[in-house]
Amino acid sequence: MREIKVTNSMTGNKEIFKPKEARKVSMYSCGPTVWDFIHIGNLRAALTSDLIFRTLKKFGYEVTYVRNYTDVDDKIIKRANEEKVEASEISQRFIREVEKDYALAGLLEPTHKTTVSGHMNEIIAMIKKIIENGNGYVTPDGEVLFSVSSFKPYGKLSGKKLEDLIAGARVEVSEKKQSPADFSLWKPAKLGEPAWDSPWGKGRPGWHIECSAMASRWLGDEMDIHHGGSDLIFPHHENEIAQSECASKHTPYVRYWLHNAMLNINAEKMSKSLGNFVTARDFLAQYGQEITRMMIFSAHYRSIADFGEDTVNTATAGLLRLYEAKEKAEKLLSVKGRIADQRAEALWADFLAECQKCSDEIESNMANDFNTSGVLGSVFSLIRVFNRTISEPRTDSSASAVLGAQELIRILENELGGFLGIGRQASSTMLAKLSSLKQTDGSLTENEIRSMIDARQAAKQAKNFAEADRIRAELDSKGVLIKDSPQGTTWNYK
Repeated sequence: MREIKVTNSMTGNKEIFKPKEARKVSMYSCGPTVWDFIHIGNLRAALTSDLIFRTLKKFGYEVTYVRNYTDVDDKIIKRANEEKVEASEISQRFIREVEKDYALAGLLEPTHKTTVSGHMNEIIAMIKKIIENGNGYVTPDGEVLFSVSSFKPYGKLSGKKLEDLIAGARVEVSEKKQSPADFSLWKPAKLGEPAWDSPWGKGRPGWHIECSAMASRWLGDEMDIHHGGSDLIFPHHENEIAQSECASKHTPYVRYWLHNAMLNINAEKMSKSLGNFVTARDFLAQYGQEITRMMIFSAHYRSIADFGEDTVNTATAGLLRLYEAKEKAEKLLSVKGRIADQRAEALWADFLAECQKCSDEIESNMANDFNTSGVLGSVFSLIRVFNRTISEPRTDSSASAVLGAQELIRILENELGGFLGIGRQASSTMLAKLSSLKQTDGSLTENEIRSMIDARQAAKQAKNFAEADRIRAELDSKGVLIKDSPQGTTWNYK
């Protein structure tokens, strides 16, 4: 089985991935709070967990993958009160909407999809254990708090020190807390809020205990991978560790912590509170699944990615190049009158060697901490070689062209498609979609570029050099570089 390296947020190091059981992986990913439509930044986290899941499966692991929905939360309650409906109606409505977005984005189904409301017994049982083990306490009004000072390794994920947290706490901290850093495991019921029976009275769970209980229910006391956005490292994941390890008395709770970076918009963190967000639904409706994936995976999952017009245009142009190459490969398969041309056969032999190199590089990059940008770089290098090969005389009718075309299509559909979910669509459908988008943003399609190059050549032959220069300048302004040589004019996107 292929060796995989992952960057473990607990250590900050890239480590060889060794699951607890050979060939089996247990994985949990923090899903959204379902009070509204998710934004494109939320979708990055979902696509990252999907990427990890796909990669592990493609490398032959049997994966138990749990993804949760937070369906008990202050924001859900606030919206329910505003709309004068039950909180469960809000959460169920937006679970359905998120599921639609995930389907539009092409996410694979996890092994288990969990909700807080569906695991109340497990949550209450875990809180009981935490209290019994001396790590939690009940206040006079029925709130259960976790005693942070009782867990000596607190801060081991985030690097935060307990004394700094206490020193930085606000003066008006609740007097019922033994320490300002203590956090809620169970909240007493309030008027107008959903509540469940418990040994401490009616109430609802605190935010952090939910994931601890759901992960424990489906994955046991120790899991291989826990994924989430980097904004969850503190306090959410730090508190998860404390709760879970105190409840089970088992260390570690998680073997490998994986966190994706945030998606910024114009260099500013995207969030609903700031009002600078684009919903995943709107983006997917306009651009579709593969442009979305191309945009997200062009950056490494641990790198902050900036979302904006340039990012979208770059993703669109890249996908256009990919599907133009796929269309050419498909057309090669139908060329009549195959010949045995020695020079052409040698060129295709070289291309097939490049295909093998690309396949190896795709696997190596994905095994190297899910390096999607490296994968895309290798694929586009292969496409450049493919375009050079078919531009040579007689190569399109060479007998070996069939093998070359088949191999390119296989790499796009099975390898790039298998790992990143890109390249599997019908080229005709995608090119129509992509061409319309390029026309909308003022860019040029390949057919338009070739027509302009032909017009420039005609102008040069007519000695209308001013017109030839004008066409060259227009191509340059549209992001197209051309190069003249004795063999003719070639071009490439900037």
